[in-house]
Amino acid sequence: MTAVEQTQGDRIRALFSGAQGEVSIIAPFIKVGALISLLEVVPPDTHLRCVTRWLPREVAAGVSDPEVLDVLEQRGKFTLTLVDSLHAKLYIAGDDCLAGSSNVTLPGLGETSDGNIEVLVATTIQDPGVASTLGDIAEAERPATRALAEATRRLADSLAQPAAEPGGEKPWFPHSRRPEHAFRLYSRPPTGFLVEADRVLLSDVAGSNVPPGLEQQGFRTEIRTLLATIPLAEALLDTTEDVTLTRADAQSHLDLHAVGDFSTNDLWLAFVNWMAYFFPDQVMKQEIAEVALRRAQLLN
Repeated sequence: MTAVEQTQGDRIRALFSGAQGEVSIIAPFIKVGALISLLEVVPPDTHLRCVTRWLPREVAAGVSDPEVLDVLEQRGKFTLTLVDSLHAKLYIAGDDCLAGSSNVTLPGLGETSDGNIEVLVATTIQDPGVASTLGDIAEAERPATRALAEATRRLADSLAQPAAEPGGEKPWFPHSRRPEHAFRLYSRPPTGFLVEADRVLLSDVAGSNVPPGLEQQGFRTEIRTLLATIPLAEALLDTTEDVTLTRADAQSHLDLHAVGDFSTNDLWLAFVNWMAYFFPDQVMKQEIAEVALRRAQLLN
């Protein structure tokens, strides 16, 4: 096989083959089968450093596996960490590095008949861009524990419908009327039978794609940020005036999300509850003739 015919996986294995000390695999998407294909050439006494990210919608879409922890635990001599905003793909042995676009998936490695068009550029860890990226990763990474792996899998499996490929999903919109229980289900995703109310709420939590393992304040901040991206919320959050938002005002937007068993009224009541719960400092639930959201005038 000539160099031109090599897959990206072949190039990574050539880099890792016979490596001493430590090799690093840094990629947002790591699948079990693709990881095993790379580890076959790594000497057993070489330490393996893995950095990835586990987001529920991506795991549900099938592009990433928290079960890579099982593979690494079986191998031994490893560290596995998470960086929730990771997008870089780096493969390192000693000072040598391949940097580019290839994830640790069979299409990303070019080892399927319809493999992706990818690039990996040979460089070193002294390259200023690589060194800067490694520094950013070191500041952001956190340990990937067994509890986080199991929570991520349960959240992914709880999504009401199979997730689309990352980037192709519909904007998130809450369906449950019980946001006060969201952190409980996020922090301890249940297994087994769920009552319908918990099933809908757990699907909302998983669909939010908040990375597992945050404390309550971090979770609250992520949900507030996500709610603020919903166009309906902008009318309440982006003004300093005392305004009221009614279901009639929201109807055209609600129509976009009313599918399956959820009517526009169901979605409106859910939205009202989430906004009132997560923004008590800025909005309030108002029940005069109909349920509405009112942005309260802030008192000095």
